[in-house]
Amino acid sequence: MTLYEHLPADIRSMVDSLVAELTPYSWPGRFLALIGLLGEKLEARTEPEPWHMIQQWAGLATAVLEQLQPDSSVVECVGLMSISFNDQWRAQALGQIERDLTVLDRLLAICPDWDDIVESVLEANRRRPIRARRGRGR
Repeated sequence: MTLYEHLPADIRSMVDSLVAELTPYSWPGRFLALIGLLGEKLEARTEPEPWHMIQQWAGLATAVLEQLQPDSSVVECVGLMSISFNDQWRAQALGQIERDLTVLDRLLAICPDWDDIVESVLEANRRRPIRARRGRGR
């Protein structure tokens, strides 16, 4: 079952709108639009800590990836896969980034704040884990 299928109807509707808007574009354009959405959400937030908002954005990005089919040959898509809630995509993307250091260089050239975004997603998960910790030392 996909994350999209688990989302409440109003959030699925938002994802559907994003997918409809992003479908005509290639992954580089989709990436920039999703990064722009994160910036807009963070600027409009009223709560002092951004962690919940960042998790919501990562969830939206994951659900969009599910609907638009990720492409691991495109660096921008690899970046989104690396911060997604899909364990398989994340592992695939991180492995690709570790094997080819130019991937990270290209992501930073496209989005200089990429390191900060990744760190924010990791910090959000540390502060509010998505999955309940189950006695397996995760």
